[in-house]
Amino acid sequence: MQRIFLGLCALFLAAACSTTKPAPPELSPIIDEGIDMRAESWRATVPTPGPAPTIELGDFQDFKLDNGLQVVLVENHKLPRISYQLFVDVPPMLEGDYAGTSQLMGSMLRRATATKSKEEIDEAIDFIGASLNTGGSGAFGATISKYKESLLEMMAEVVLDARFPEEEFAKVKSEAEANLQSELGNPGAIASRVKNVLTYGADHPYGELTTEKSLANVTLAQVKDYYNNYFVPNRSYLVMVGDLTRTEAETLAKKYFSTWKQKDVMVPSLNMPKRPQGVTVNFVPRAGSVQSNILIAHPVDVKPGTEKAIEASIVNTILGSGFGGRLFQNLREDKAYTYGANSSVSASEVVGSFSAFADVRNEVTDSAITEFMMELAKISSEPVTDKELARTKSQVTGSFGRALESPNRIASYALNTIRYDLDRDYYPTYLKKVEGINQADLLAVARDVINPANTNIIVVGDKAVADKLARFATNGQVNYFDVNGQPVDMAAMAAPTDLTPKSVLMKYVDAIGGKAAIDEINNLSMVMEADVQGQTVTQTMDKEGGTKLSSQTIMMGMVMVDQRYNDGKARMSQQGQVVPDNPLITAAMKEQAALFPIVDLLNILDSVTVSGTDKVDGKDVVVLEVKKAGGTSQHFFDMATGLQVKDIKNEMGQQISTVLSDYRELAGVKFPYSMKITGAAPFSIDMKVTTAKVNTMLEQSKFSID
Repeated sequence: MQRIFLGLCALFLAAACSTTKPAPPELSPIIDEGIDMRAESWRATVPTPGPAPTIELGDFQDFKLDNGLQVVLVENHKLPRISYQLFVDVPPMLEGDYAGTSQLMGSMLRRATATKSKEEIDEAIDFIGASLNTGGSGAFGATISKYKESLLEMMAEVVLDARFPEEEFAKVKSEAEANLQSELGNPGAIASRVKNVLTYGADHPYGELTTEKSLANVTLAQVKDYYNNYFVPNRSYLVMVGDLTRTEAETLAKKYFSTWKQKDVMVPSLNMPKRPQGVTVNFVPRAGSVQSNILIAHPVDVKPGTEKAIEASIVNTILGSGFGGRLFQNLREDKAYTYGANSSVSASEVVGSFSAFADVRNEVTDSAITEFMMELAKISSEPVTDKELARTKSQVTGSFGRALESPNRIASYALNTIRYDLDRDYYPTYLKKVEGINQADLLAVARDVINPANTNIIVVGDKAVADKLARFATNGQVNYFDVNGQPVDMAAMAAPTDLTPKSVLMKYVDAIGGKAAIDEINNLSMVMEADVQGQTVTQTMDKEGGTKLSSQTIMMGMVMVDQRYNDGKARMSQQGQVVPDNPLITAAMKEQAALFPIVDLLNILDSVTVSGTDKVDGKDVVVLEVKKAGGTSQHFFDMATGLQVKDIKNEMGQQISTVLSDYRELAGVKFPYSMKITGAAPFSIDMKVTTAKVNTMLEQSKFSID
């Protein structure tokens, strides 16, 4: 059976493009009578920067309640607005077989209190025009100053009097599972997951990953234990920003948080992860990828609030922050390998990290890594230029000044000052520290933080490019990993010599019911539904004879996408507007009109190869690769049952992965009733068949093109 996901792609593409951008205004020439515009020499000299300005950070105030809760106040009476952040400083610790517990706990906080259900909490927040969000490290809320007390009262109730209903836990866990599926289908997210394992180690809290197995292990009791063990006032900070006075802040904080009971929290002792010995090359095979996600990373010892942190930030700005960075200028502007290449330095009390990253075309993967390593080596061995240093200092001065226009940014600086026990003049004198940095300082920190002599190169992409990357590794080898950072034996995943495309396809034919039963199917009608961000998306589908197709994607009672194909002619409309004829759309609809497109592959065996083996949901699968004029697709078949359990294909320029399950028999033939789709939207889509019929009388007007 073929699913109709072209409509879903069109639906979300239309939504993304629905906002029309206004035309840019015409620019009038600026005439400065003090400059001779005929002479260009004035352009060659960069203006000399002035002295670092004095920063008026504002007098943030702080005090501590008797239970240990640290309160930070940033007064700002310019607008009648107020925001609160309750930050719970949970110590880094391993969750082990129950990784994901903190995430689920954060989502459960807003689900109920002793007196309110989730719906009543939502209604109370909406009534005062406020926002209130919760997570694994606390809560954040904002409203107008008229309701400053109402919001803080609600925040305190949600956090301090949280209840964890069983029925809400089931919903939260289902949402987390869907989000994880979406993450595992995103190559950038996969690269980040493997980067965490390799940078910090799987036995370090920063390197621990939430997996399908660990998420399934988490129970409601463990969520409650996490909350009871780590949500304590003596490791928490209440940040209050906006239109309230010190007296009001003290009164409100004591009124709503003084009853919170303090408790000792065990802080585990953690080892500092070490950089690798030499350069490692680590590859995550992703069948059908048309580009490679490159990520170069290693741990660094950079503590917040130190001179080293400031110097590392500046050198990173020169290397890979924004359009002016060396990486961007090289890999995009000069080589055109990518849309963007960047880097980052993360400071941390525990362990920081350096990363450089880009998405590039398959064919230039090795060339892009060459340029990455060259730029990292260059900035670690040669002083930056006077021009680069002057420009970056000016950039830092401007961005820091703009940041101070935001009360919330000032609040974050205040929180950092208290949390990391920084000198009170750290931020007020920040720009003076920047002004005093020279090329020698940056070279020294680059040698320590960025030097690529000992680093991890991580690539997610088509395994065909992996062989070209071994030369970058110190040991001359490529290490292979799965999406969870676990080693993969690629030899064991090689294409089985005893299987042919025909034998795999014939096993599939037998698995779904056999050729005789398949031949009896003349038409097929299905209705599928999915919950997409709180809205029900319905997809209807009718096929007849393998040459006719009619499908509608319906959302909020409206037909968002209508697709029709009739014996070589195709039409697609989006929200009533007919899409211009496109050979790619016509070809895709022709393929989708087939009653059993996998069975039809038996007619084009010259285009089908056995590309290897893999695992899907822990099951061993064999992979068939199909090459057609429209591109390459991969189809995964359970080695035990013969059923298709996954496919990967390109539709409308997007790579879409679909996991198939819940096969049910209909007129002697098995069809999948569950389809989990990633790639058609920024989130995963779980389609469920609600109605399915075969060999019925279909209204022929459904297939009308005119």
